[in-house]
Amino acid sequence: MLRHGVVADLAALLAFESRCFGENEGAFNRRQLRGLLTNPRAVWLIEGRFEGAACLLIASNGVSRWGRLYSLSVDPQFRQRGVGRRLLRASFAWFRQQGVPICRAEVKSDNLGARRLYAAMGFKEGRPLPHYYGLGHHAIKLSRPL
Repeated sequence: MLRHGVVADLAALLAFESRCFGENEGAFNRRQLRGLLTNPRAVWLIEGRFEGAACLLIASNGVSRWGRLYSLSVDPQFRQRGVGRRLLRASFAWFRQQGVPICRAEVKSDNLGARRLYAAMGFKEGRPLPHYYGLGHHAIKLSRPL
């Protein structure tokens, strides 16, 4: 069951982030999570009891708008069970409801499992982003029309 995250989920989201990401792997801190939970241009989609979560943002440069899949995480004990696919499908639906024509994201270049999932869900890989996640931790830009 998917639902939208609320500020009352802050402590559970912090615990979820620590289960999904190791130290220096990009976990959100309390301040960042609170900001994202209260941002009117953002939404958290939460699967069940934090089996997975996705943070979505609507971005704009004044000329065009796009959706940004800011974070997609699945609890390690629930990986390979379709949670990521459900979150992505729900993300695409939410973006379409907001009138957003394209979804953009970044993925760690060495995260082959995530790259396979994104490719299977219609994302195209774009340019590399050297040191995006810190020195020696590279990313790849992704995009998918909605």
